[in-house]
Amino acid sequence: MRTFTKTIVTIGSAIALTAGTALSVSADDKAYIKYRQAVMSAVGGHMGGAVAIIKGDVPYTEDLVAHATGLNDMAKAASNAFKQETSGGETRAKPEIWKDHDEFIQQLKDMQTATADFLAAAKAGGPAAAAEKLEAVGDSCKGCHKKFREKKS
Repeated sequence: MRTFTKTIVTIGSAIALTAGTALSVSADDKAYIKYRQAVMSAVGGHMGGAVAIIKGDVPYTEDLVAHATGLNDMAKAASNAFKQETSGGETRAKPEIWKDHDEFIQQLKDMQTATADFLAAAKAGGPAAAAEKLEAVGDSCKGCHKKFREKKS
């Protein structure tokens, strides 16, 4: 009877350790996904603010450099946000991010170049000078979303 109890305890411990590991991997994936979503949400927020200023929908031209800086900083953060491969979870990221990771990273580099150019134009000439550069940022976002992001359902 003692051997049976010892075996059950050993098996139970092994199952508990395995379950704990599986849960921690899932928790890690959730944390990485949540971080990525926060970074990309910040990109969207700064993009929306910059577009509203450039279109003249709001008069806050003095905020354009802040939005351009935010876009530039978040473009850099996006590289870290997509270093860790994840699976599952509530995300619109397509598996192609990991299958074609070199291409995806190049898309992020293109976005970083576009946001740096936008920031320089916003600092140098305000909304009029920055409009074309902001369009290039939007194009870099669209290029990546087309291949690497699921459409909203």
